[in-house]
Amino acid sequence: MTSGQDRLDAFTDAAFAFAVTLMVAGTGGMAPDYRQLEAAIAGAPSFAIAFAIIAMFWLAHVRARRMAGDGDWRFVLLTLALVFTVLLYVHPLRAMASSFAAFVTGQADDYGGRLGQMFALYGAGFVLMSLLTAGLFAAARRNPDLDAQRRREAYGQMIIWLILVATGLLSTILTFFRATIPFAPMVYATLPISIGIFASRYRWTDAAEGGKGTT
Repeated sequence: MTSGQDRLDAFTDAAFAFAVTLMVAGTGGMAPDYRQLEAAIAGAPSFAIAFAIIAMFWLAHVRARRMAGDGDWRFVLLTLALVFTVLLYVHPLRAMASSFAAFVTGQADDYGGRLGQMFALYGAGFVLMSLLTAGLFAAARRNPDLDAQRRREAYGQMIIWLILVATGLLSTILTFFRATIPFAPMVYATLPISIGIFASRYRWTDAAEGGKGTT
């Protein structure tokens, strides 16, 4: 069983690494002239954001995996679903990076007339991956070897990822209305506030309260 889990972990890590590779390859590789070099440099901040998002999901899976122990079939299915989704999600991430770079350098943007659709695809991927990650922590809570404190920590992480689900869902809904499309990406800026409020009010280390959160 342990060998199988090690292979699953290696497969998951490789899939996330491949997703990052797809982002780099999608920028066209080495810039053949100064204009494309300028566009590549302008796209560096958006690439950094996209990289951070992928890393965020990968680190969450690592944390959930440690809590899950050997895990069960639910954790395996959720992991495979997460791998499948991240390999699709990298495409709207790359599109956003390309769009941002074009905006900064004043070049034509292939997605300029369809920003709403692009943000909708991005939001749908974000919602699905956040929901799967929340499911991973829910599955990890089923590990009978977890103590009350670690079980409560898993519950808290699950709620945080559900907050991300709700935020992404709201942003996606805004993309369906022309007047609110510019506000769709701004919704994600509320995450530090909403998560901060929850984290400050949630008793992460209260083992006595942990049992209440696990039922």
